[in-house]
Amino acid sequence: MWNRLWAYILSREGALYALSLAVIGLLSYLFFTSVLLAWLTRQGAEYVLPSLVGRSLTAVERSLEAAGFSAVVIDSQYVPDQKPYTILLQDPPAGTRVKKGRKIYLTVASSTPPMVPFPRVQDLPYEEAYRLLRETYGFRVGSVEYAAGREPDVVLAAKHKGQTIKPGILVPKYSIIDLVVSRGWSDQKVPFISVVGLPLEEAVARLHAVGLNVGQIRYKPNPNIPLGQVYRQYPERMPADSVPAGMSIDLVVNSQPTSPTSE
Repeated sequence: MWNRLWAYILSREGALYALSLAVIGLLSYLFFTSVLLAWLTRQGAEYVLPSLVGRSLTAVERSLEAAGFSAVVIDSQYVPDQKPYTILLQDPPAGTRVKKGRKIYLTVASSTPPMVPFPRVQDLPYEEAYRLLRETYGFRVGSVEYAAGREPDVVLAAKHKGQTIKPGILVPKYSIIDLVVSRGWSDQKVPFISVVGLPLEEAVARLHAVGLNVGQIRYKPNPNIPLGQVYRQYPERMPADSVPAGMSIDLVVNSQPTSPTSE
């Protein structure tokens, strides 16, 4: 059998048949590699991806769609002073050659900052409070107001938009926080007075009248004391006849005050 096959190949008819098969095979290979393979792999439809960072999401979506791509937002982050819905990150990065029809993944700027619980900064040294607010919690420290206090350069209170903030209150991250810082006691001396037995509003007025401040006001029920009356103060007495101006006096009041009183 092999002899007959070999003889046929060596004949004129067999040689023409073998040559035809070779030509058909070569043409098929060229067609597959130059036309069919290019179509299957979409060669020639590649696109050099430009930088999308800093552009608006709406404009990016339109330009990608026109170029044959689709934009997919996978994440959002709040960045201070960054216009909302601008592109922060892209995947694939700029300069990558991509084929049309591919999805481009985007991270955009959020319009709402995250809410974080405010830390306790009262009684902390100013420098420590400053680092805690900025480096740990991401706040920005605004104005610093100085007031009389027991120790200099100690934070007395923190404010956000003019309102005193208590620890644990949720505040937008990156907010501006104003601080009230102690400058220490004044050299000026004022009389020390007792306000025990007075209604809270009158006690506060008398302390302010002589140049003293009201410190912490605590409300504790006492059935033997009229409602809203001060029945204890700290300090209760001072050894000298006068104390530094601006010194704070803590008060204990029976139950809740009958009307709002500012410290």
